[in-house]
Amino acid sequence: MAGLKNPLVPDLLEVAELLVAQKGRLNLRKAAMRRAVSSAYYAVFHELCYVCADELKIWTKPTELLEPVYRLLDHGAARNRLTGKDAATISPAILQIGTLFKDLQEARHESDYRTPAMPVSRDWALSLIADARRIVDMIEGLPAQDRLKLAILLIAKTR
Repeated sequence: MAGLKNPLVPDLLEVAELLVAQKGRLNLRKAAMRRAVSSAYYAVFHELCYVCADELKIWTKPTELLEPVYRLLDHGAARNRLTGKDAATISPAILQIGTLFKDLQEARHESDYRTPAMPVSRDWALSLIADARRIVDMIEGLPAQDRLKLAILLIAKTR
């Protein structure tokens, strides 16, 4: 398991929880819950970016190298790779992470792009935040070898 953790991840999850607790008029609460789902998704996405940079030991390199490596990850490619056959060969945990990530990404797309009439509920948003926490915990709990394989899966060029 890596010694470093991404400080942005718990903060994004906390922001998501604060947004779900929003009081006030109905449309404000609905907007807050939609943003909460988006924040939960980005917490997971940043965790994946961090794993890639951490496994490449980029933190010890010049700072101008950090940003491009951290940003190597593409949202669609991450989903496809985490739910593909190669993910299953690493470990069942990676495939489970992929399934949860795909569902969270789809919820984020709905939250960000569907019309204002989209039905939302506090329970729905809290469930997705819990899923995001579970994914982060699963990633952080991966054995060192699986973390390295996860990073390679996410950023290696495909044929």
